[in-house]
Amino acid sequence: QRKGRRAAGLPVVAVVGYTNVGKSSLVNSLSRSTLHVEDKLFATLDPTTRRLELPGGGACVLSDTVGFISDLPISLVEAFRATLEEVVEA
Repeated sequence: QRKGRRAAGLPVVAVVGYTNVGKSSLVNSLSRSTLHVEDKLFATLDPTTRRLELPGGGACVLSDTVGFISDLPISLVEAFRATLEEVVEA
């Protein structure tokens, strides 16, 4: 999927932060999406992307990433790997 976004030539903006701080809510508000939002640690475990039409014309891709936390449980390492890949691409 990242290859397709790269080929489209749209800039990617990664929304990054600690878990449960409102990243998905921000992406929903900006892109008028309906991503899952819940007051819970790790409510989402996969990065998701949404196209955002910019006010001055043009567009970008918003990437909603998995939140960061200290003392990461081993079972969540794969989810964070995908988040870090999204951040590097942005």
